[in-house]
Parts: sequence; structure tokens; C-alpha cells
Amino acid sequence: MYKKIALSIVGLLIMSSAMAETISSPQLVDEFNRNTNFNNPGVIYTILILAILVLWYEYASIRMVRRKVDELTADPNKPERVTWMALFFRKSSTRDAHLGDHVYDGIQEYDNNPPAWFNWLFYGSIVTAIIYMMYFHVLKIGKLSVDEYKQEMADAQVIVDKAREQGIKLADMGALKDPAKINAGKAIFTANCAACHGDKGQGLVGPNLTDNYWLHGGEYKDVFKTIFNGVPNKPMQSWKKILKPEDIREVASFVKSLKGTNPANPKAPQGVEVTEN
Repeated sequence: MYKKIALSIVGLLIMSSAMAETISSPQLVDEFNRNTNFNNPGVIYTILILAILVLWYEYASIRMVRRKVDELTADPNKPERVTWMALFFRKSSTRDAHLGDHVYDGIQEYDNNPPAWFNWLFYGSIVTAIIYMMYFHVLKIGKLSVDEYKQEMADAQVIVDKAREQGIKLADMGALKDPAKINAGKAIFTANCAACHGDKGQGLVGPNLTDNYWLHGGEYKDVFKTIFNGVPNKPMQSWKKILKPEDIREVASFVKSLKGTNPANPKAPQGVEVTEN
């Protein structure tokens, strides 16, 4: 038994060495070193579980060999000794002689051992439940779904906060003057904003963007903030989770370039007249 266990451990070491030799990139080496930190309790418990599985496999193999030898050398006149291990690995070859008292429609109740696959499934589910409880609830090595959700929401909030900070900086920088950037903003406007404001900014469901009247401020910074944050309780949604801050700056710059273009069939003025310097 000990010889087989030693050979199994040597085989695992050889396989791990062969896998380690395939790692050539320094970045992969660093990642491998981080993931194999033996100070991490999760790594230690994983190794212990693997060791237990190897020992159990060796023990089960020896039991099966011994049982086969006992079957070949057994006395035919001696009654068969059925152990719980035998019932676990195989379905009993002989039926239980006990007949139940319940009879229905000519069928009498009859006791019979379940098949081996059912035993594997049943006891395997128990072992899995114990491992799950120890891993997540007792030792608390793994994160529950609720904790993972909270962590993902916290990470997303960090991204949103960074985008908001970048948006504030871009809003204070003023409108772009580069024609290429203006054309890029026009493409984004056509794809996302034309359905409400018209392809030329003349206004449809949304207000006219070519005159001097504005509902939420007509300065470049006001336009940027309106696109970035949206308008609560109105069809104007927030685009900060859809467009990058640089894209919003390009769109806001394009909207500012629409002033005085006088498109056909403009929507009636809405809001307050804004006179810019």
C-alpha cells in the first residue's frame, strides 16, 4: 500500500514539474508563484483534500483486490459475507429473502439493494454537501454568491467614480475644435441621439439643439453634464455607462457646433435663451 502511495506522489510531482517547464513567460511565472502561495489556507486545504482522495483510492483498490481473492478462495459451503463496502461498489448478486407484508394488485413488496451508481450518487452528494459547508460556511475560504455580488458592485462603483472624475475634468477643459473630433462626435450623435433630436439637431421628441434656447444650460459644460448624467424623470438618459468620457466630450463639442445652422423644420424654442460670450 505504502509503495503505491509513494509512486502516486512521485507521479504527481513529475506531472507538476513537466507543467512548470512549459511556463516560459516571466508574467506567467509570476502568476504561477502567486497562485501557489502555500501560506494561503485555500491551497493547504486543497492539498489535504487531494491527499485524502489519493489515500481513499488506494484503500479502495486494495479492498477490491482482497475481495476478489476472497471470492476465488472462498469455501462454497460457507455463507457469503456481505459488507457495506460490497454493497457500495456493486449491486448484491443475491436478493434479500425477506418479503414484505404489503401486497397490491398481485404484487408483493420485495426488498432489494439499490444499484451501485445510485449509491455513488447518494453518498457523493453527502460528501459534496459536507465539503461545500466546510469550504464556504465553516472555514469561510470561498466567497458566497452574495459576497461576490457585493464585491462586483464595489468594483463597478470604483469604475463609475473614476469615470465621473474624468468626466468632470473633461467638462472643465472646454469644447473641442479639431474637425476630426467634431466628425467623430457627429457619428456618435447620429447613432445614439438623432432618434430624439433629429439628424441635424432640429429637434423631434427632444428639444432643438441649433437655437439659443436651452432647458438645462447652453454652455459646453452644461451640455456635457446633461449628456453624462442625463435628466431624471425625463426621456434624456444618462450616457456615462454607455459612452466613454472622451466620446461624450466629442458629442458635446458637436452639439455646440450646431448653433446657428438653421436646419429645415426646426422645433419650437424650449427653455431659457442663453447668450454666450
